[in-house]
Amino acid sequence: MKIKNAALRRALSNRNFMIGLIMVIIIVLVAIFADFIAPYAYDDADLAPKFTPPCKEHLFGTDDFGRDLFSRVVYGSRISLRVALIAVVLEVFLGVSIGLIAGYYGGNVDRVCSFIADLTWSMPPIIMSMAVITVLGKGIDKVVIAIAIVAWAEYARVVRAKTQSLKNMAFVETGIAFNEKDSAIMLRYILPNIVPSIIVLASLSIPATIMNTTALSFLGLGAMPPSPDWGLALSNSMAFIARAPWMAIYPGIALVFTVFGFNLLGEGMRDLLDPRTKLR
Repeated sequence: MKIKNAALRRALSNRNFMIGLIMVIIIVLVAIFADFIAPYAYDDADLAPKFTPPCKEHLFGTDDFGRDLFSRVVYGSRISLRVALIAVVLEVFLGVSIGLIAGYYGGNVDRVCSFIADLTWSMPPIIMSMAVITVLGKGIDKVVIAIAIVAWAEYARVVRAKTQSLKNMAFVETGIAFNEKDSAIMLRYILPNIVPSIIVLASLSIPATIMNTTALSFLGLGAMPPSPDWGLALSNSMAFIARAPWMAIYPGIALVFTVFGFNLLGEGMRDLLDPRTKLR
């Protein structure tokens, strides 16, 4: 009980964690209850009230098709969170699997895995994502795969380093002495000790994933019309920035709020779970 109370006090005293947690909870609640929060469907078009500035009927105004911008921003939160979470799950699976294998076996296996990870790590994420999408084709599902393929190397590098530091410890050697399989040693003995670092890394990579998704949609490689994706909304607003600036302002604010919230939460979790972790 004392340990739990101490952990709770640390969490409550961590300003970044608490502010980030509140912001992320707001975002998640908006995404979950979008059907009840949004006054209109995101694809309801009516050319009569197009380019309507923010007013009582349309809190964020309307776009060039007369669609309610508030509703589109609310529904867009679902896309950003869904893509980010799925991409991060794929990144974690690929990166942790390769990092464990490279760190545990070492030798040629480590050299090959490390070379592929370093090669992937050295390339600009957006450029590499665009290359993957060129092969796979456009679409939000392709964006998820592209981001996961690009970002797994970060997890592999961290997991590999920690696996190398853990595999010669006494509790691992005990498992080897009892003829445990390699897979069992990696999953039962090594992985549980790396989980805090993985959680921290995942929480810090979600904002970058959201930004990459938005950037690809902005470039026309991600979500397709009439999707309420924030990146697509920002891209469409560029042609009307002088006439209807609210078309860019409100999706931009939603994006900044989401990314900032996850950044604060990630920094707070790093302080709480793995304060020695230094990430690029």
